[in-house]
Amino acid sequence: MATPVTMPVLGLTMEEGTVAEWLKAEGDTVAKDEPLLTVEMDKGTVEVPSPAAGILRRIVVQPGTTVPIRTLIAEIGDRNEAAAAPARPSAASPVAATAAPAGGSGDLLSAVRPSASRTVGAATSSSRGDAGANGRRLFASPRARMRARAIGLDIATLAGSGPNGRIVEEDVLAATPSDSRILITPVARRLAQEHGVAIGDLVGTGPGGRITQEDVLRVADHRAPAPAVEPAQVGIAALSRVRKITAERMAASAQATARVTLFLEADFSEAARFRTQLQPEFARLGTPKLPWDALIAKAAALALVDHQAVAAQWVDGQGLRPSESAHVGIGVAVTLEPEGLVVPVLKDADSRSLRDLATDLLALVDKARSGRLSPLEMSGGAFTITNLGAYRVDGFTPIINPPETAILGVGRITDKAVVVDGKIEPRTMCTLSLSFDHRVVDGAPAAAFLARLAELLERPYALLGI
Repeated sequence: MATPVTMPVLGLTMEEGTVAEWLKAEGDTVAKDEPLLTVEMDKGTVEVPSPAAGILRRIVVQPGTTVPIRTLIAEIGDRNEAAAAPARPSAASPVAATAAPAGGSGDLLSAVRPSASRTVGAATSSSRGDAGANGRRLFASPRARMRARAIGLDIATLAGSGPNGRIVEEDVLAATPSDSRILITPVARRLAQEHGVAIGDLVGTGPGGRITQEDVLRVADHRAPAPAVEPAQVGIAALSRVRKITAERMAASAQATARVTLFLEADFSEAARFRTQLQPEFARLGTPKLPWDALIAKAAALALVDHQAVAAQWVDGQGLRPSESAHVGIGVAVTLEPEGLVVPVLKDADSRSLRDLATDLLALVDKARSGRLSPLEMSGGAFTITNLGAYRVDGFTPIINPPETAILGVGRITDKAVVVDGKIEPRTMCTLSLSFDHRVVDGAPAAAFLARLAELLERPYALLGI
């Protein structure tokens, strides 16, 4: 009995997914939980494991096709199906033998026997056959099918040069232009077109020399920027899936929450010295740097432990759901397709060391910018930090990331003249902007949380021993 493979649900907001690449060809043996395909979803590309062991009997949805979740995309058959396949034509002989006397002629028997013979010969030399457009039976090697799918070639148009007319990989290569013979993932091919990179100039580092999106981006990063397009040539650009989902979620958040924003200017002078002192030691231990966001995430997590009302969540029609975790999400802007804003989550940020958080954050940001974040790495957040300091922004009103209750906006960290003990001194200052849902938490508890967060950053050495 065949096991259906459907478009999986990989996130709470996922409504559809795109098959990016099949990692197995039709007729291939696959083990349970072995990577079967990659799916391009709202926030990146994810490997999907096989739901069962057996033979990949049929691929229903081809790479580059977008379908709703739970749509049938393939079928996995029992392992015994491949072994039983050559025996199927033998059933034709008794039918033909009985049909001949009934018709009063031996012509039918002679016509059926060669057909059955050809079928048996082809079935023993191929793992699978399909009917072509002209009704003839097609037999092709798995490598030939995989190569044809990768370059978008209709295998039914080819003549096989293998045993018993079987289509082999060389037949596919001989029928295609040189650029189309190159093994390249669908995502990488699209990126190459968008960045104007010639596929023939790329060297693949993937399995079997396959060109991946990282290979394309590596070449694109070293190219000169393309000239600006004249305004008259620019039309209305369709929204990417990530941009569309982000827009819908942010609009829903702005309409559904009772948002209030508090602003606090914190003195980061000691935090700046603290970070400068730690970074060389982190580098010696293998962590390239201590990002400001890791430092702020640690302080926010500790403040959440003291002010758990800020981490509670509003549940429509039910009330408030408390949060026992201190998982802190970090907003990361993604400029490559699919562009948008993703939020990887630092789990248990209150109990982990600063170096562990810094290492984790650097890895998550790298994954986010290359579209490799998994749904698990973006789930479970109790609080979010979004940092616009690199753009010289001081304060702003960030939109809450549902279903969370609060989000912290971090402005630029810069030197200012500040009055300290009656004297004007240069100090390193930063504006913190806390947006919160007033349905869940009142102004005073929210202000107390923000004050505690600022206090931890103004006295950062407490972050090491807690």
